[in-house]
Amino acid sequence: MSETTARLRKLWANFECDESKMVVIPFGPDNIRVAPPTAPVWEALAAVFQHHGYKIRTRDTDSYNCRSIKGSTERSLHSFGIALDVNWNTNPFIDHAGNRKVRFSQKPTQDERAEDVRLGLADTDMTEAMIADVLKIRTADGKQALEWGGHWNSVKDSMHFEIDVGPADLERGIDPSTVVGLSSFIARIEERAETVTPVAEMESSTTVVPASGDRFVVIARDGLRLRGGPSTEFDVTRTVAAGTIVNVLSRQDTWALVDLEGDGKADGFMSFPFLRPADATMGPAAGASDMSTVAPVVGDITGLVTPEMVKQMFPAGTKLANIAANLPFVLAGLRSRRLGDRAMVLMALATIRAETEGFVPISEGISRFNTNRSPFDRYEGRSDLGNTVAGDGPRFKGRGYIQLTGRQNYQRIGQQVGSNLIENPELANDPATAGLILAQFLKNKDSAIRAALAISDLLKARKLVNGGSHGFDRFKDTYDRGSGILPR
Repeated sequence: MSETTARLRKLWANFECDESKMVVIPFGPDNIRVAPPTAPVWEALAAVFQHHGYKIRTRDTDSYNCRSIKGSTERSLHSFGIALDVNWNTNPFIDHAGNRKVRFSQKPTQDERAEDVRLGLADTDMTEAMIADVLKIRTADGKQALEWGGHWNSVKDSMHFEIDVGPADLERGIDPSTVVGLSSFIARIEERAETVTPVAEMESSTTVVPASGDRFVVIARDGLRLRGGPSTEFDVTRTVAAGTIVNVLSRQDTWALVDLEGDGKADGFMSFPFLRPADATMGPAAGASDMSTVAPVVGDITGLVTPEMVKQMFPAGTKLANIAANLPFVLAGLRSRRLGDRAMVLMALATIRAETEGFVPISEGISRFNTNRSPFDRYEGRSDLGNTVAGDGPRFKGRGYIQLTGRQNYQRIGQQVGSNLIENPELANDPATAGLILAQFLKNKDSAIRAALAISDLLKARKLVNGGSHGFDRFKDTYDRGSGILPR
């Protein structure tokens, strides 16, 4: 029998809106913040998803969030770190008349099922078989571990999964025999772990002695975790306080191998977006392996811009949690292209407001501007976008913070940022990559944008990015607000 929401709030009261008690764990391609006792349940859920070939999107999947239920003063279970919303764009909340059962699509692929959701023919892009396996997950004592919002009668909340037991019920963990695909899921994790070398196993002869320009400062407000390898799957060896100077020895994707003692010896890995070049020295492009010194940028403010400042520049509906999660990637991208001065930070944030107001990298939605009969068919055959192959329209639709669109842009910008966006267009929605794409797009028109901003021609600055005036009211509102908020 399912626990009531009121009962779950009492069982998990110790975690209510206390972010310091949450842990960050991997969930497919994503990292989610949850109450520690629940971690084995979310791992089991990820295993079931993998078994059924269900793809998780980081841009519309979310876990801990201190908030009330919409239209109520009662805390959402997200506030306790015991709820997770998965792929909400294709598993929307539906408040329907009367009571009814969930409508599943019978289409064979996730994309086809998602299309049925968009057409109103289904409530979810998940399959009935997958949900059945999710609900089979049991604690070691035989209790059902999860409840699914798609099974609610009066509404459908197919994105929503919540823990259906208390902390005491999870002390002995999950019964592995109830988790389909668990063995292959663990094997895949171990396989990935074997492809990277932990710090402890690195030979001293391969250590790179840092140059003076490789000094970075920790800007994470609550400190930054030092790990044994370049992934959240590696153990945390310590937490390094905000303001600490570290030497970056090398880069692997969004992770930095650091030296804490200044002796050229590796101590562990840190998340690079939460490091800022010390003494206003700019680092290299994200993804670059060479950490050579470059000239400082005068007036860089990226280390001073906080989520709270940016929240004041965006409307009430933009979540502070989204800004806090994504701002480090945006600022890291700007630093990597030496665009960390006040004018270009304002330009970047105003552009995000005009393009993706939620402050998350997203895929372009279907609209009359891009679709006649089939999704994004108005982009097909567009020479100005470089769409020369059938299917380029939907394949290279707008993505990211800046809504990168068209084969030509994916090819050019992808080469500039070191990502193969032609083979994997969805990379444009990866937060770190999206931040770099935004910065590169601005860098390509740096001189013209600065000239327009110098004479307060915001409309021209907007057109240099968008090609038109779409979203200009939002762009100007954010730029004007930020002019009185961001540090000088």
